[in-house]
Amino acid sequence: MITVRHLYKYFNGKPAISDISVQFKPGECSLVIGASGSGKTVLMKSVTGLLEPDEGEVLFGDTAYNKLPFREKKRTRSRMGMLFQGSALFDFATAQENVMFPLNFFSDMSRKEKLERVNFCLSRVGLENINDKYPSELSGGMQKRVGIARAIVLNPDYLFCDEPNSGLDPHTAVMIDRLIQEITREYNITTIINTHDMNSVMEIGDKVVFIHHGIKMWEGSSSDIMLSENKELEDFIFASRMAKELKLRYGNAGRAQD
Repeated sequence: MITVRHLYKYFNGKPAISDISVQFKPGECSLVIGASGSGKTVLMKSVTGLLEPDEGEVLFGDTAYNKLPFREKKRTRSRMGMLFQGSALFDFATAQENVMFPLNFFSDMSRKEKLERVNFCLSRVGLENINDKYPSELSGGMQKRVGIARAIVLNPDYLFCDEPNSGLDPHTAVMIDRLIQEITREYNITTIINTHDMNSVMEIGDKVVFIHHGIKMWEGSSSDIMLSENKELEDFIFASRMAKELKLRYGNAGRAQD
């Protein structure tokens, strides 16, 4: 479980996030939503330790992670998996080498054990026999799945996903959502996903947190979100739907011209 208590982060004296308190439970997909610049990425980076909060606490279990010394933080980081926007695979490395990277950094497994773990994770995301392929040889959806395999290779307690559906077609986006949900439940992981995709919210949002101008404005489940009377959230949902419709129309028009 991850508990955030009264978290603040400032840039140039201005708050990027203000007094955010929220709890994320294992076995659930917790989605943090909000417009670009709302503070959701700052929140995720503050939780993972990529940014140092200026005020407040981030607890992993009962441990105040953001107040640990560096060596203790490294131990906690080994229990985290991260899926970055755009997959963030190493272009110069094969799929096998990409997935093995965290094992090389954090584990003392033998080469044979590492290969067995890599093969298991690639199989779990439906990518057998692509070990020697480079990212440039894989589709966007396959790259995301390699990213997920890398994120789970250390058998993490915590999984952080930043815009996992960015750049994907709707069908592939649903597949990635369901894969993340399956892995979260199967391994009882505490999963936090930053997204602006309302389809993801409705598909896998066990818990939804809405951030607006750095402030937590609403919290609930995907089944509650349409009943919300929060104006800012309603505006965000409307804008997200309009943007998606325009994107679909533009894409369809583009395909018609091809």
